[in-house]
Order: sequence, then C-alpha cells, then structure tokens
Amino acid sequence: MNYTPGPWKWWTSNSFLRLSSQATGKDGGVIDSYVMKDGHSSLIVSKEDMNLIAAAPDLLEALQLAEKAMAEGRNVTYPEWYGVINKARAAISKALGEE
Repeated sequence: MNYTPGPWKWWTSNSFLRLSSQATGKDGGVIDSYVMKDGHSSLIVSKEDMNLIAAAPDLLEALQLAEKAMAEGRNVTYPEWYGVINKARAAISKALGEE
C-alpha cells in the first residue's frame, strides 16, 4: 500500500482545504493546497493518492454492482457475477496505478 492510509477527513482553515489522514495525523497529508508567488493555487498530492482519487467513481460503481448482485442472491447468473468481479478488479487496478 503506497497510498496514504485512511480514514481521510477534510479540514479547512485560512481559506485552504486540506485532506488529511487520521491514521498518520499529518495535516494535509493527502492533499494540501497553497498559493504560489504568482497568486495561482496549487496542490500537493502523491501519485498514489491521485490514482486512488481518480479511481473512486469506478470503485463506487463496482461496489454498488457487487452489493446489488449480493442482494439479488440466487437470481444472479454466473456471467453477471463474473462481470461484477471483473469491474471490481479493473477499479482496483486503476486505484493502484496498474492501468
């Protein structure tokens, strides 16, 4: 695991949002924002955390499909369940930066 461990929580002060990890206790340890000398805003975020954040919609969709398939139980065919598992695997690969 190279991404910042969770849980994550948003913090704000001085008009700057920061995404911090409660596990590490580092303020802004996931995403920190700052104003550059030219007045533009910028972010500090690791490549691993960027991959995880970019994969969040895919991960949510895969979890929703898995939850639906589990709720339907015996009504789910093997090809449908296989599709759910493949979607989950693809989302996990994206989150880990393996895509």
